[in-house]
Amino acid sequence: MEERLQHDNVAEFALSAMISMIMILLFSAIVAGMALMMIEQAFMESRTQSVEQSETLNSVPMVLVFEVEEYDSTGNTNDRLYVMFKFPFASEAIPDTNVKWAMMCDINDTGPPQTNSAHTLVYSSGNFDVATDLNGNADDATYLDAFNPQTYYHVLIDLTSPNGNGDCDLVEDMHATLVIAVEKGRTTELDFYVPNDVTPGYDLMS
Repeated sequence: MEERLQHDNVAEFALSAMISMIMILLFSAIVAGMALMMIEQAFMESRTQSVEQSETLNSVPMVLVFEVEEYDSTGNTNDRLYVMFKFPFASEAIPDTNVKWAMMCDINDTGPPQTNSAHTLVYSSGNFDVATDLNGNADDATYLDAFNPQTYYHVLIDLTSPNGNGDCDLVEDMHATLVIAVEKGRTTELDFYVPNDVTPGYDLMS
C-alpha cells in the first residue's frame, strides 16, 4: 500500500511539472508574439519617420545670388531685394507658397552708440509666390505653382510686404537678416550689411 502511494505521488508531481511547462511555453509564445508585433510596428514607424525626415532635411533652399534690386533713400517705398536660388537636394516639388521669407531690421541701427537710444526690431515678410524660373521676370504670381529640384529660380522681394505694411527699410550702414524657410522643411539665414552709398546691384553676399 505504501509503495502504491509513493508511485501516485510521483505521478502527481510529474503531471504538475508538465502542466507548468505547458503554461510556461504558452506564456513564452504569447510574449514572443507581442514582441514581434512591437518590433514590426517600430520598424514601420521608423521607416515612415525616415521618409518624412529625409524629405524635410532635403528641402533646403540654396541661395546663389543676393543683391539690392531697388533702393529708396527716402523711405520704405521702393526697397526691393533680388534672390536667385534652387533646391538641389529636394526629393519632390515644393509649392511656391510653402517657401516663406522674413527680414528682420533694427530701425535704430545707424544711431551712434553713445546716444543709448532704444533699438526696435521690425519685420517684413512674405512668400515666394511671385518667383519664376530664369526665363521669367522674378515677379509673377501666376508663372508657376511649385519649385522642382535642380531648377534655378529667382524672385524680387518687396520689403513693403505683407500688403504694403512691411516695416523693414533699407538704410545705409545697416545690418539685417533675411530668413528663407520651407514649410515643414529647412531654413536658410542670410546676415548682410548695407554699406554707405549703396546702389542697385550691390552684392549683399560679398
